Amino acid sequence: MPDRYARRRMTDRRDGRRLRTISPLFQLSPFTVLDPSDGTNSFTDTADLAAVEAWLRARRREGDESMSLVHVVIAAYVRMLALRPAMNRFVSGRFIYARDTIDIVLTSGGSGTADTSGMSFTVRFQPTDTVYDVYRKINARLDNLRADQSADRLERLAATLVKTPRFILRFAIGVLRWLDYHGWLSASLTEKSPYHGSAFISDEGAFHLPPVRRSLNRLGGLPVYLSLGRVRTVTELDKAGRLAERKVLDYTVSYDSRIADSAYIGSAFRYFRYYMANPETLESAPERVNDDAL
Repeated sequence: MPDRYARRRMTDRRDGRRLRTISPLFQLSPFTVLDPSDGTNSFTDTADLAAVEAWLRARRREGDESMSLVHVVIAAYVRMLALRPAMNRFVSGRFIYARDTIDIVLTSGGSGTADTSGMSFTVRFQPTDTVYDVYRKINARLDNLRADQSADRLERLAATLVKTPRFILRFAIGVLRWLDYHGWLSASLTEKSPYHGSAFISDEGAFHLPPVRRSLNRLGGLPVYLSLGRVRTVTELDKAGRLAERKVLDYTVSYDSRIADSAYIGSAFRYFRYYMANPETLESAPERVNDDAL
C-alpha cells in the first residue's frame, strides 16, 4: 500500500480507510439509503465452464487432485478485486470505506438437517495471489480449523446469547451494532464474523440448489454475496450452426449499490467472466494492482 494510503486519519477504521474524494452523491447515499437491504441490487449471470474443466483436468493430471471449480471462482474474484478495488468497499457508520485487506467469507460442512448449519470461515488473500496461492491458503485454513479446538467459539457465544432473556439479547445485539457502527469491534470478533469481509461466496450447487439472491445484513457492512448454483448442461447452436452441449455455471451477485455505480459493477464482472474463460491467466500474478480512491 502506498504511503499516501498508509497514514491513518480521523474517522478511519481498523479495517478500512474512509473515502473522501469520491463523488458527493456516493458520500450522501448512506444517509439516504439507511438500511443495506434497501440498497441491495442483484443480477444472475452464467459462466461457460469449457476452459475451466479442461484446465482442471490438466491440473489433476499433474497431481493437484483436490483443485476444484470453487478455487478457480475465488481466484477469479480476488483478481477482479485487484483491478476493480471499489468492489472491496463497504459502508459503516454512514461513511464509505475502502477495505485494507481482501477477506473472503466461505462456508464448509452442513449436514442437511434442520437443526444444524454449515460453518463459516474467512480466508485472507493478497491482490497478487495466483490460483495456486488461493488453493494453498484455503486448504491451510481448513486444516487449521480442524485442528483448532476454539474454532467454534462464535457458535458457543451464540448458544449462550440465545439462552438469555429476550430483552438482554436485544440489548447485547444493540451494543454489538453500536460498536460496529463506530468501528470499535475487536479484531477477534470481526475476523470470525461472517458479516465482515470483502465478499461472501457460497456454493449453493453443492446442496443441489440454484444460485440464491441474498439481502445484505446491517451488521458488518459486507458488500457482496456471490452465490454459485448447480453446474448444468445446455444444448445450443455453436458458431458453425450445429447443436452442441456445454457445461455452464449459473451465479447470482447481490451487492450494495452504495459502493459503486452499475457501469463500474459491469466492468468488474467483465473481468470476472474473462478470468473464468481464461483460467490459465490466474497461474501468474497480475501485471498491475489498482488502488482505490483517497
